[in-house]
Amino acid sequence: MTEHNKYSKNISDDLIKKYNIGGPYYTSYPVLSEWSNNFSCQDFDSALKTLCTSKNNNPSFLYIHFPFCAKQCYYCICNSIITQGHRETQQYLKCLLHDIDLLLGFFKKYSFTPNFKMIHLGGGTPNLMNEHEFDTLIEKIKTFVKIEDINEFVIEIDPRTVTKEKLKYYSKKGINRLSFGIQDFDPNVQKAINRIQSPETVKQLLSPEIKKLFKNINFDIIYGLPLQTKKSFRQTMKIVTEINPDRITLLKYAHTPNIRKHQNFIQEKDLPNYIEGQRMFIETADYLLDNGYEHIGIDHFAKHHDTLTKATKDKTLWRNFVGFTPGGTHNIIGIGPTSTSSFNNFYVQNVYLLSEYYDSVNKNKFPVLRGYELNKDDLIRREIINTIICYGILTFEDIENTFGINFNNYFKHEISMLDNLINDGFLLLDTKSITVTLTGRIFVRHICKIFDKKYSKEENIYRISGP
Repeated sequence: MTEHNKYSKNISDDLIKKYNIGGPYYTSYPVLSEWSNNFSCQDFDSALKTLCTSKNNNPSFLYIHFPFCAKQCYYCICNSIITQGHRETQQYLKCLLHDIDLLLGFFKKYSFTPNFKMIHLGGGTPNLMNEHEFDTLIEKIKTFVKIEDINEFVIEIDPRTVTKEKLKYYSKKGINRLSFGIQDFDPNVQKAINRIQSPETVKQLLSPEIKKLFKNINFDIIYGLPLQTKKSFRQTMKIVTEINPDRITLLKYAHTPNIRKHQNFIQEKDLPNYIEGQRMFIETADYLLDNGYEHIGIDHFAKHHDTLTKATKDKTLWRNFVGFTPGGTHNIIGIGPTSTSSFNNFYVQNVYLLSEYYDSVNKNKFPVLRGYELNKDDLIRREIINTIICYGILTFEDIENTFGINFNNYFKHEISMLDNLINDGFLLLDTKSITVTLTGRIFVRHICKIFDKKYSKEENIYRISGP
């Protein structure tokens, strides 16, 4: 990235303050908080039937949730349960396999074979499974997935609870991508969030020998954590780029102690203020672009050889509940508590509590908490939001051809609301397209929000939904 087009040169503190407004990250549209709690198991059955009976068996994404962790990280917003033994994990795995059998039974009923091309094992800390547990899960997956045909088979890794031998074992089992939870390398920050892991530990795990075994390695990094400063975060990112992962997910810390009680261990006075937090992101984006990464969108960065970068060029990039994915895997089947599914024009989320998950599955019922059926207007807006986020340019004709509308007429009100964003240098607008500028890439969620039927209205305040 050359000197004249750095993000930091175009963004003032006043501009950052002006857009200190809550808004979704659009891993779905409509967002999770808009889904209906009246969506029942019977509704899920009907929705799943539409997938099984549709003639178009597009590439699909399988997400499996493992909710257990060895320690409670204070920053965490995931659905996790702290455990020190394997009694709970074995009980959970037994129920998870039964959940999978329910799904497979449904597929068999309609002679449907899902075309899974991506698998993501998330958590929690899925690497807490011992080899016997992991073998059991893999053997079950093999009954309905050809692992050798999977484009990306991902497992989330906690570097504090894994060994090089375990990583080698994962490679032999078909895992070809690792996602490491790093968050920050500063010792003071690590102590404040109850996650101590030295750079040396991570460097030893990711030796050249190990790196050769995997197609891709991702690091999750969080900015806005307690005791972080711009200076300390620069040092963290220097270490990160020395280790040289293929992808970096640069996430913003969400402080919601009223929802996640363990976040009460974090003192609000220790958090960087909004301006400094945003400056961390902007400065880091410039640094990553100077060090061989491309800004895929919102919070994702990838090396030039990465499949996300290629997907951007090939127009197969998509945004879903785990971030950006390559390969056009729009259909997601989520298994396990809190997992989310998305297929055809339906969204579904599973129950949060483990007790509720066990109760539902043991009664041979899908563990549905809530869901949503998208209408045509939702589908149009979802396509617009995803296109803007993934590619930074929206051609009206593409939307018109896909949905049979006149864009300028259909979105006359939304187009009239773009003037402020145009004046602030976020986008260029003509009669045929919207193009996001360099500055607009940092504020792209605010552009998308204009096309959000609910959150474009000032009176509707976006709030995080979760356990």
